[in-house]
Amino acid sequence: MKNRIPISGIIIPLMYFISGLVLIFFNVSIHESFFNSVSIFKYSYNFISLGIFCLIVSIIYRRLFTKHRDIYIDFLGVFALFQFIWTLYCCFLFYEFRTPYFLYGSVISFSFFYLLMYERRIFRK
Repeated sequence: MKNRIPISGIIIPLMYFISGLVLIFFNVSIHESFFNSVSIFKYSYNFISLGIFCLIVSIIYRRLFTKHRDIYIDFLGVFALFQFIWTLYCCFLFYEFRTPYFLYGSVISFSFFYLLMYERRIFRK
């Protein structure tokens, strides 16, 4: 039981990495299904930038988890705050655009928030 590790250091970066790759490589099809219109551009730069953001967040999470585990455990509250703000932002976007993608995103972000708060309570020093 002494060698417990936070599972969020594995799950959250993996999910962000996968979503970043999907946003970068399938940006036009996501744009067309998202806005219900045909894109006149070859690339949708908004989704590419969001994918790059997801990749950077996944690298930061994973790097911090593998190299500096004590600091990662200390920052669990900050990461939970980020996920809570992201949940509120997705709820706002769902209210504005009424597309199910934002509702799915808010549920996933809230589950990450709950996981991080749970681990914060477990690994409290």
